Amino acid sequence: MLQPVSCALALACLLAAGPALADAAATAVPAVAPPSTGSDAEASNNFSFVRYRADYQVRADAGNVQTETYEILLKTKAAVEQFSQVRLSYSEKMETLDVVNAYTLTADGQRREVPADRIYTQESYSSASAAMYADRKVRVIVFPNLAPGTRLFYQVRRTQLTPYFPGYFGLWETFNVFTQYDDAEVTLSAPANLPMFVDSRGVQGSDRPVVKNGQAQWRWRYQRREPMQAQNWSAAVWEFGPNIMASTYRDWAQMGRAYQLKAGPAAQVTPEIQALADEVTAGISDRRAQADALYRWVAQNIRYVAVYLGNGGLEPNSAQSILDNHYGDCKDHVTILEALLAAKGITSSPVLIGAGGGPTLPKIPLLGRFNHAITYVPEFDLYLDSTSAWARFGQLPDGDLGAPVLHTRDATLARTPANDPQRNATVMEVRFTFDAQGNLRGETVPQLSDNAEIGMRAQFAQLNAQNRARAEESIMAASGFDGRGQLQLQGVPVDLTRPFGYRMAFQAEDYVDFDVAGGMAVPDPPGGESVRGLYASASAPDNETPFYCNASLREETYRLQFPANAPIIAIPRSQRFANAAGEYRVDWSRQGQEVTVHHRLQQNAVRGAEALCQPQDYAAFRALFREVRRGFRGQVLYGKLPAAGS
Repeated sequence: MLQPVSCALALACLLAAGPALADAAATAVPAVAPPSTGSDAEASNNFSFVRYRADYQVRADAGNVQTETYEILLKTKAAVEQFSQVRLSYSEKMETLDVVNAYTLTADGQRREVPADRIYTQESYSSASAAMYADRKVRVIVFPNLAPGTRLFYQVRRTQLTPYFPGYFGLWETFNVFTQYDDAEVTLSAPANLPMFVDSRGVQGSDRPVVKNGQAQWRWRYQRREPMQAQNWSAAVWEFGPNIMASTYRDWAQMGRAYQLKAGPAAQVTPEIQALADEVTAGISDRRAQADALYRWVAQNIRYVAVYLGNGGLEPNSAQSILDNHYGDCKDHVTILEALLAAKGITSSPVLIGAGGGPTLPKIPLLGRFNHAITYVPEFDLYLDSTSAWARFGQLPDGDLGAPVLHTRDATLARTPANDPQRNATVMEVRFTFDAQGNLRGETVPQLSDNAEIGMRAQFAQLNAQNRARAEESIMAASGFDGRGQLQLQGVPVDLTRPFGYRMAFQAEDYVDFDVAGGMAVPDPPGGESVRGLYASASAPDNETPFYCNASLREETYRLQFPANAPIIAIPRSQRFANAAGEYRVDWSRQGQEVTVHHRLQQNAVRGAEALCQPQDYAAFRALFREVRRGFRGQVLYGKLPAAGS
């Protein structure tokens, strides 16, 4: 079954899309684990933090030294694989990273130091992709001879030489509710005259500092010996879990102005930029059409490469250098588009966004909330994401929708358009025609929403003469048919001037035996995505965490044409169900030998587009999805019944 593909491109690999999760400090890299006789069945979880310490010492210029200490108990083979290598990313020009010590303690008490030659430095992925920008590095600690029952220890010291922005320091520690912490402590020390705005939740300690010898000091402790069980639905842990936030910036506007200091000059219009803008818009007088043409040029001609040089993760390269190289990261896409638009007298602004990060902002302005940059054009009230080569002018990937954003040109907060039925409504029509021998032919015709169109373009761009037949076979098999399918594209995936869609014709042999009476549920639609399986995502009886929920609309219409030798005995009755989570209705009708069934599922953002759904809202969604499952169980009864007494 074809599935839309979504993609979020990072603002900087030195910044997480969210907080620094204590249990995410070690990037998981699968590795071969040594033989072990330990039993995973006895473990309540894979690993636990026996001890975690994070100490921040902030200087007057907002530079800082961060020391982290980990003691981790490995309980299963999965944990051995996860922690056999610990990968630590850093900027070679902006900070230093020292591994103070690293060793393991076996279950029988043997201490084994990690040799110096097992702590090594690699290029980061982004630097390896563009070697001339080899600023990002990864320090790798390889722990030897791990087995369930082993404890691993390591201490890391980061010294930030230059703040990301002038006067900016940010601390964001989140404790994952799904992880066991036996003993965790976070300390912060800063000059008493340095502004520091602090907020904490779910931890022991005060947000008011103790001031001693000109230094303001904070201390928080946390413990969770029984981690929460895995949940079907969950928002990002920082949205609801225990966390600590601190920033030297008072508000988001201050951060926007700091970003704009370097982003503004980078978008300077050079003679080459002006010439390109004139060339791309030649013969186009309408200003919106000019903006469309320039957007498409950037989306399809500037290759995405994350090039972090010095503070490059936060500062865009100049528009001219981006044009010269024909590649750049998300900020660079924004910069060159801003310059090209400016060359035609169209004002735009960089926009910082947490792509895929949910509808809320922390109380404290922290750079880690943003992981992406897009463009806002006030003249047309449009957001543009030119890092997506598959979005038409005015379309946004679903991860960009309904998100709080920061316009840096005027340092104001705003919100991208909601991910609601206006952008995500999907309609699908499917026809099944059966012959007297039980063979069928049919067609699936989706009407793609903006969200789905972007994903389908990306998928179908990979289709070619070599793999088309295999793709069609896979789609048919996924729908449970023994037959053939033919994908028919409506438009060209890379042509962003026109809508894109597809349909799928199909044939299958011996699908049903009409010689005997029987019942038929509506078959799965080849090449289409149905809501019939939604209940599987709500299989748990309850859900203990908040979760994301946005308004959406899905409609599916099926037409089943039966042959004359299979008289229709009965069809199900129509049904309707509604609750706080939304509304589902299924309408059945019959005209001669044709049966039509229409499913319509509307889901609600229960607490509004700018809020999370809460655990108590889960029951309503589960009930709604259960009715959808029941609705798709309905069967058409067909065939000749034996005469009474025969």
